[in-house]
Amino acid sequence: MSPREPRAVGGYFELELPQYAATLHDGALRFQSSRAAFLALLRAARPAAVWMPWYICDAMIEPLRMTGTPVKRYRLDAGLRVQSADIGHGEWLVYVNYFGLSAPNVDDVLNRFPRERVVIDNAQALFAQPSDCLATLYSPRKFLGVPDGGCLVTQQPVEMPDAIDEASLSRCGHLLTRLAKDAEAGYADYATAEEGLKQLEPLRMSALTQRLLAGIDYDSVRERRIDNFAFLHDKLQRYNRLTLSPGDDAVPLCYPLFGAPAGVREALRAQRIYTPTYWPDVVDASGAPDFERSLPGSTLCLPCDQRLTRDDLAPMVKLLMDWLA
Repeated sequence: MSPREPRAVGGYFELELPQYAATLHDGALRFQSSRAAFLALLRAARPAAVWMPWYICDAMIEPLRMTGTPVKRYRLDAGLRVQSADIGHGEWLVYVNYFGLSAPNVDDVLNRFPRERVVIDNAQALFAQPSDCLATLYSPRKFLGVPDGGCLVTQQPVEMPDAIDEASLSRCGHLLTRLAKDAEAGYADYATAEEGLKQLEPLRMSALTQRLLAGIDYDSVRERRIDNFAFLHDKLQRYNRLTLSPGDDAVPLCYPLFGAPAGVREALRAQRIYTPTYWPDVVDASGAPDFERSLPGSTLCLPCDQRLTRDDLAPMVKLLMDWLA
């Protein structure tokens, strides 16, 4: 809408949404996706090379290919800490706050490497505060029912695009279908929407996504996720090969059960309990270490999001404990 245009008054109604005063990450630069935000950052600062973990979404590699930025890879240890990286002059290091539970590892990275050359990928840690480093990235749709959007927090001067993302409406089919029907009915639309976000050229976050984000009770989302995670951790921690020590303010993406037995994912799916796999591309990546190759298949990412109650989680826990016992 042009600044000179009057606001439309009357006519048909829009979708009724609440509006809350609370927002997340005031001052962040808002793009159509976190990968587009990363591309804008790369273009603005032009690093000599970027150190990336092997265990990361392949979508985060694409901006490096597009800018011709050399990629160097580092290993993780069994606690998901950076095992070895030798950052040269003008190089950056990207670290993922895995599952929203890796705040101690983020601190370790910032203590070991020049923080002015560290990018923290908080795509799985929406509620984590921005780190004192080169940049922090966020991806709201991993946590919330929105079609797209990405946030970049940085002191680096980054030129914002003039164009606004106009495609959000076309990415809402799965959100409405799941509300009106069920998960299975909207899955094809979900896959199409995700495919549409591979268009990386940076755009400003759409007005629709910004309005949807303004209609979320973030305190409620935070509390429910923490409570659900605590319930799952109490029941399952003795079976987990990863020692999880989330801080008091950690808001988890999911409950990652490391070392899940073969077949349990399929057993859960048969009960309509869906567990995403992060990130299967690493299995076939040339040069990937054995530990990282093992993670997609052996890590069961159990849902603990704000839609769920303990009554929803209890049958899942029972099924898992029957298998694990």
